[in-house]
Amino acid sequence: MKQLISLFILCGLLTFTACDRFKKLSGWERDSVVIDDLIRYGDTLSTEVKKSVIEGQEFPNYHISVKVVLTGQDSIDEVICESVFGHSGDPKMLMQNLIDSLEREFTQELTEFYSPGVDDDDTMSYEYIATCLPSNFAKPNTAHPALSYEYALEAYLGGAHGSYEVQYLNFSSNDGHRIRLAEVYEGDPCTAMMAKLLKDNGCKTKEELMEKTDILMTGDLYPTQNFLIVGDSLLFRFNAYEIAPYSSGAVEVMVPCNR
Repeated sequence: MKQLISLFILCGLLTFTACDRFKKLSGWERDSVVIDDLIRYGDTLSTEVKKSVIEGQEFPNYHISVKVVLTGQDSIDEVICESVFGHSGDPKMLMQNLIDSLEREFTQELTEFYSPGVDDDDTMSYEYIATCLPSNFAKPNTAHPALSYEYALEAYLGGAHGSYEVQYLNFSSNDGHRIRLAEVYEGDPCTAMMAKLLKDNGCKTKEELMEKTDILMTGDLYPTQNFLIVGDSLLFRFNAYEIAPYSSGAVEVMVPCNR
């Protein structure tokens, strides 16, 4: 469904509330989407698969869930598809290809993991949950009216712990292009981010921050494109391991826009 870009301009930052229904890949499902006090429509493609690998055995098993809310605007939906599926193209086909690929991979790995006589306490399960939805945390910016998305991937594929990553995507309400950092921030934001981290954690130096919080133990700050437009500020996100260990979780820091 093609939506007129003028609706984006009239509404400013669009805040969506998408329903949580899941469906199989039999076709498209049209969900109502709330934009402030107005009702518009968006296309939601979602699927959920739960399957045991060994017939008659509860374990090992896997759970795959993917949900994507599209805008109907080609330039935006192309970026969304590339983020979720790794390619652009027909969203339904991309969804089917992703599910088929994950099922083959998980079945092979879990079958190899399983062996007769495995302990009853062994409950090996894989989980892959991906959502790409309009962000509930974004706020309007008059200088840069935008539609902001949040792509989240939660997975457990064996090992000591799972993973959780979030990627923010901001699109111009004027023409639908993806907003890059240089459009909303002039120069390097790392100095501002460091100052905010020091202040928020009651530290005076980088060394004190590292000792107290483990932030910057695995990497330095850099001008990441993973940011969310929140009013007149930018919320930068560094996922686990980027600049801090897994135990510290993701690091998010808010700095004012300067453009």
